[in-house]
Amino acid sequence: MFAVVLALSACSSRQALEDAPIITSATHQHTLYNGRGQPIEAAASKEGAPPVVITYFRSEEDLYADRNGSSEAPAEVGDYYVRIRRPAGNGYRAGNDITVEYHIQKALVTIIAEEIQEFAYNGSPRAVVFSVDQNVEPGVTYYQTASHAAPHSFPLSGPPIERGTYRADISWGGDAHHMGASKEVFMVIR
Repeated sequence: MFAVVLALSACSSRQALEDAPIITSATHQHTLYNGRGQPIEAAASKEGAPPVVITYFRSEEDLYADRNGSSEAPAEVGDYYVRIRRPAGNGYRAGNDITVEYHIQKALVTIIAEEIQEFAYNGSPRAVVFSVDQNVEPGVTYYQTASHAAPHSFPLSGPPIERGTYRADISWGGDAHHMGASKEVFMVIR
């Protein structure tokens, strides 16, 4: 008789199970590569609810088979699948899992340069001045600009030396982590 009374009082205590908490945010579903793991951010909406459990999978098949999952956020470019589990505890029932597609896209590369650059003739090669916002090294091809007498440009073997107007094509073809980029700059040596 004593055991039955104890069980009834446990059910009617203040620790009665409540509904599972709602996920208040799941962000960074599309993000750009930065070389570091970029975790999904998710939290329960009710204070005191157990923390959510986030697992990353490389494929949708792995997600549904619950294999090869990791708690470490991915860092490489690619498509991933994420399971956000809402466990029971602290007076809360377990919630249904939430799945999110997660994409790490190639980083944008911005080439920064003035579109017209002027130099004083000094008998030395004059290289175009530019910078990039990522850790990549674009290539530069220089062209003698076309005139009315010679309508086609032709590439030079390096930066121009002589007085005249030139075009510099700065380009980065892209790689596994960065998108391609290009910029055209006109150079005047006076």
